[in-house]
Amino acid sequence: MAFDSQIRNKLARLVTDARQLLTDEFTKQLQEIFSIQPDGTIIPLEKLTHLTDEQMSVASVLRDRVVHLAAGLNSEKKPVIAAIERMTREQSFTVLNRFAALRMCEERGIVQECVQNGMQSKGFHVYLKVAGSGLGDQYERYKEFLFCVFGEIAVDLGILFDRFFPFGLLFPREPALQGLLEVINTPELKTIWAEDETIGWIYQY
Repeated sequence: MAFDSQIRNKLARLVTDARQLLTDEFTKQLQEIFSIQPDGTIIPLEKLTHLTDEQMSVASVLRDRVVHLAAGLNSEKKPVIAAIERMTREQSFTVLNRFAALRMCEERGIVQECVQNGMQSKGFHVYLKVAGSGLGDQYERYKEFLFCVFGEIAVDLGILFDRFFPFGLLFPREPALQGLLEVINTPELKTIWAEDETIGWIYQY
């Protein structure tokens, strides 16, 4: 399939929409869960008594990332704010690239169907037969299923799919996840996922 200007424009729109959706979602998560505000206000870890142990670990790494980024942004008037914005973009880029890569892996038979039909994917239904219903609601089970897929692919693509990689610590909540799946699975771009150059265009956009 030729990537003519019409296809490239549609793919650029897909990337823009997905990035905006994820950036909005992760900005809210940083505020509402991890107490990292867009204005640069960061609540000390010891005051985040509402977090689980896993969330506390993520909160700590996120704060370390802000400090690291801010140290290299001394030319900015407000380096902490710039660092938070950059970290949010990093998290968004990683999630988008993960889902795009999974969609391409599906087309090549590397993984069972997991993204193309969202929570109706064949791979997820196979997983449910094994995992049962003890992992929470449908969203939580689908999230854990995707984490299992991430772990499997991380053996070969560790940097992108390592769940504990500082660039990819956040995961969209259910409404944002549904929105991301709708964007990724835009019917008019269904055929692009079989093309090797798709991931290159996504990185470019």
